Amino acid sequence: MTRFAYPQELKPLTSLRFIAAFWVLLYHFKDHLGLDVGRLGLVADGYLGVDLFFTLSGFILAHVYLTSLEERRFGYGGFLKNRIARVYPMHLAALAAMIVLFAGASAVGAGVGSPEAFKWSDLPAHLLMVHAWGATEAVGWNFPSWSISAEWAAYLLFPLIAALVVKAQRWSAAVALGALTLCVASFWALSNLHQALPWVGRDFSQMTAQIGALRILPSFLLGVALYAFGRDHAAPKSWAWPIVAASAGWIVAVTTLGWWEGLVWFGLAGLLYGLAETSRHGVDAPMSGRAFVFLGAASYALYMIHLPIDIVWFHALERLGVTETSDLTLRIGAMVGVFAVCIIVSAFAYLWLEEPARKWIRKLELPQYRKAKAAEA
Repeated sequence: MTRFAYPQELKPLTSLRFIAAFWVLLYHFKDHLGLDVGRLGLVADGYLGVDLFFTLSGFILAHVYLTSLEERRFGYGGFLKNRIARVYPMHLAALAAMIVLFAGASAVGAGVGSPEAFKWSDLPAHLLMVHAWGATEAVGWNFPSWSISAEWAAYLLFPLIAALVVKAQRWSAAVALGALTLCVASFWALSNLHQALPWVGRDFSQMTAQIGALRILPSFLLGVALYAFGRDHAAPKSWAWPIVAASAGWIVAVTTLGWWEGLVWFGLAGLLYGLAETSRHGVDAPMSGRAFVFLGAASYALYMIHLPIDIVWFHALERLGVTETSDLTLRIGAMVGVFAVCIIVSAFAYLWLEEPARKWIRKLELPQYRKAKAAEA
């Protein structure tokens, strides 16, 4: 293996974000309409799509910022501004949608879930994106946003995590292997944490409001370490897609055959490394296709807004008489419909809200930059 730089844009990893989001949606919709898709192991373990997001996030941030950190050009304030621009507008929009839904349902005497999940006193923590840091008793409001709170914790710690990986660059393979081992060990430890701390979730998929900020760190570190390893160790061109296929096959085997879910991290790591290799060698079709990349770019909106769509869609179906006892074809069509609506709405949300807001925030000048310009004048 030799050094061979990654291209500036890793399109297959952008497309992978859509696959990760779709995997999570399968998991969240699995119990609707009595279709029993949760019996499929790949669907039942769809919560691990969030951990794929976490690892992918570390990899991409390292790709964008690791060199500037090494060359001491990294600006923490600008980095955080860009991260806020990336996640906060859609987080705020989805939270607002849930507030409107809850207030509207309460006004007409309908319910959207447990009252404990919609506590007004929890809103400040959600607005500050600290609701997965143990600041709230349970996941609430826009439930999927716990992972954005966890991401925010990782963003704040990124310079420290990246600096540690950079210092150990000579041993990048060992660091990547150590991070992978840490992911597997932390999965086991957090899955059994309820034995010592009964108030936390009883399995890894429930580690949200209480310790979501802890759940992300091993996966995020793995992503940074994989990038540091990958930029110095290029696989032969002929290996790129076989690595992807073997890794995807491993993920399917672990989830389908009922193996211990902690083993899935070996597949997640291989999938990221392999897809990055397809981009490096220019053999990244079809994952670099325009439509696939667009879906990946809109995947954050898809992930953030699927809960309010879920609530409206399935409550409407219930009012229309579509239930678990309805015709199978009708139920399958209704399930396909909710995915289609989620994807279409997320595309519009990405184009009309997320991207314009992100660009607007990034154009804002931080106070120290304004002072510097004034001093130069």
